[in-house]
Amino acid sequence: MTISLHYSEERGLLPMKKIIACIIAASLLLVAMTVMEINPERFDSDSIFVDDESGIEEFDQQSLYDELFDLNSVVQIDVNISKEELAKIQQDYDYYLAKNSKSPIYRKADSVTFTINGKKYVIEEVGIRMKGGSSRTSYYNDILGIYNIVSFKLSFDQAFDDARYYSAAAREWKNDEEREKRLNRTFATLKSLELKWNSNADNTYVRSTYMEEMFKDFGICAQKCRLADCRIGGCKMGVYRFLEPVDEIFIKRYMPEEDWGGDLYKARCTQYTPANYSLMNTYGMDSRNNAVFYNFDLKTNQQTSNHESIKRLIHVVNKEGVTREELDEVADVDSLALFCAINFAAGNLDDMRNNYNNHYVYFRKSDGKAYFIPYDCEVCLGITAYGIDSSGGCLTDESPYVDYNYRYKTGQENKLVRQIVLEGGYYVDQYAAYLKDICQSKWLTEENYLNYYSVAEKNYSDSVVSPYNFLSTVGKNMEFSMNGGENYNGNMSIDEFMTKMRANVDRYISQ
Repeated sequence: MTISLHYSEERGLLPMKKIIACIIAASLLLVAMTVMEINPERFDSDSIFVDDESGIEEFDQQSLYDELFDLNSVVQIDVNISKEELAKIQQDYDYYLAKNSKSPIYRKADSVTFTINGKKYVIEEVGIRMKGGSSRTSYYNDILGIYNIVSFKLSFDQAFDDARYYSAAAREWKNDEEREKRLNRTFATLKSLELKWNSNADNTYVRSTYMEEMFKDFGICAQKCRLADCRIGGCKMGVYRFLEPVDEIFIKRYMPEEDWGGDLYKARCTQYTPANYSLMNTYGMDSRNNAVFYNFDLKTNQQTSNHESIKRLIHVVNKEGVTREELDEVADVDSLALFCAINFAAGNLDDMRNNYNNHYVYFRKSDGKAYFIPYDCEVCLGITAYGIDSSGGCLTDESPYVDYNYRYKTGQENKLVRQIVLEGGYYVDQYAAYLKDICQSKWLTEENYLNYYSVAEKNYSDSVVSPYNFLSTVGKNMEFSMNGGENYNGNMSIDEFMTKMRANVDRYISQ
């Protein structure tokens, strides 16, 4: 088995019949596309090797990660996948939908090409599956091909050898060493990548990116999120967001070494209960084959964890008469106060406060405290298309201390959040101070937002596809614009949202 990473300049592939000389004592075959194949057994897996007419050039994976997520980089992602494999993704969706579940199966893309600022990097045999919650839908048939836009997840470390999923086509590895190399394979330091389409019809395309950057600038660990021109199986899909996953690599990238090795959970609603840290909440490891889902799905230490950290947190949060000192022992509550303040200032209606959803909780190894990580920041900064807030105000007309949950139309049931955002709570003064600082910062100004929007519009406005190409986008305006209102999918303009939010916070928080 050969795992290959290829490179060619934007001007095209190397000339046919050109013979590439012997490289590092290994004679490599000149393939039909005349791009050189790199043998992973010869080179360290922490580096990416590319070739051009001048010879071999070595790229460190971290440097490639930095370029991939550079705000100014122009990225195109081409998933080379057969119609048969696209059809299997559809079949997987249908089969698991009938089980009230989501497919765990990664189908095989022959290769994925990342074109970054004109350089092409090709990684072979990449796993791909559908991703998302309510955004999942049928997307493919043999007559129309891809007729709906959906989100995907790419996996660079798939072995494709599980007979349950691949039957007779399951991969047979020559030896354990080769299989282990595949299981440890990364691209730009990442084992996977999330590809998300613009399901909320954000005409600026960068609200999610902007909010993640806001978190990071204020010191909260958050995903990097950028845009790409995306093509799947030769079909032009338009402008997607791509995000680094929240996983063990993420923890090691953003946290000090003494905090590595803790339990990481993805928190989300199930069909039975919201992730509100109540005594009714469940924790464990999801089983998509059995349609078993938990409020807190364990992502690390799956063979060793006894879930003691999450049990302790939930127990203390729900303890009658809990003290501030007891809460301080189980959670990094100062960072959570900042976390809640950013979410409110950005009008995030799909978070742990307003939807009991969309975050990770990580238990640091050094002190065992819970640390909260944002995720899926899509319904923010004036997005109304999602429908959680029927008033359309996106929190700009609401008190920062409101005892309310927008999704369930009830009082705030997350007792940890209650101690932060409700008047009389242990941490409400910290929350208010953070909220004031955020609203007086550059992050709630249109001028700063334009630094992100202008780059995105310049690089990707020509990549927008007609809304009539897909059922998902019929009737939507998908063009780049800073405008808001009825002609722009009902979302607020950035200027309107930020102006109203600053004024709203000023009304409630004394100067």
